[in-house]
Amino acid sequence: MRSPIIGHEQIIEQLLHAIESNRVAGAYLFAGPANVGKETVALYFAKSINCTALEQGPCNSCLSCRKIDNGNHPDMQIINPLGAWMKIDQIRELQKRIVYRPLEGNRKVYILNEVDCMNLEAANCLLKTLEEPPAASVLVLITSNLDALLPTIRSRCQIIDFHLLTIPELSEYLVRQFNLEEHKAFHIASLSRGAVGNALTRLREKEDISYEEIPEIIESSDRLAAFRIAEKFNRDPDALEQLVSWYRDLLLLHQGAPVDSLTHIFHAQRLQQLTSRYSRLKLQTAIKTVFETRELLKRNVNSTLALEVMVLKLLPRT
Repeated sequence: MRSPIIGHEQIIEQLLHAIESNRVAGAYLFAGPANVGKETVALYFAKSINCTALEQGPCNSCLSCRKIDNGNHPDMQIINPLGAWMKIDQIRELQKRIVYRPLEGNRKVYILNEVDCMNLEAANCLLKTLEEPPAASVLVLITSNLDALLPTIRSRCQIIDFHLLTIPELSEYLVRQFNLEEHKAFHIASLSRGAVGNALTRLREKEDISYEEIPEIIESSDRLAAFRIAEKFNRDPDALEQLVSWYRDLLLLHQGAPVDSLTHIFHAQRLQQLTSRYSRLKLQTAIKTVFETRELLKRNVNSTLALEVMVLKLLPRT
């Protein structure tokens, strides 16, 4: 059965081959950027291991597949950090359960999310299981920060690296899967930086893409408009993230980057015209100013004043 997962075909092929050849490792470490699809692939892997239809990949209709989808399969468990940390009690509970034979499936599968959030006690406790995992079990550790893990944990897992999709790949998928207009799909893919999870979140939240219009602050030099522009940002602080993407596009064009590297590719011609109003230093400073303002807004500051100061700094001088 063809995998419904987009962008990780080689990884899926590798995992399915391990199942088919009965060479499933005791522990895997899925590493890569956040929201790139690591947990989705881990669930696909778990379903493939225990699917009763004897197909290559899960059938998604047998009792085992349905139970995993519903989160009530006795041989599959997802473990998430409790608060900021994954704690030793969670690992000890895993160790109590993993030693028993599977109740229904071929193997017991444990998916541990954000394992870089394990405290030292939990990490050392997990090492004991990683050193000698029970034969009928699979541990899938998931992290967005490989370097934060103990070297001893990394060395006891089969590491599988996940990568972001290219913008055209993700855009094509969004057009095909959700029947989006091409320019909207490309815009969402670009803002998501190739992370499927981010793109799906934007779609699920029905994010308004009206900000695809070039922000007034980039084109206007009217100092009297500063307070009105600041008020817009005050009503929608999330728009600051999008503002950074416009300045990045201008900086890329200023440096002679190809048009297809832009986030707002459909405005390439107008953005190219606007580059003459900015020096490279001005664009770098603008990005830094927006980031600094975003950090200020996270604190208990006067947001109106902070945004007005930001806008006055950003407005290009003619």
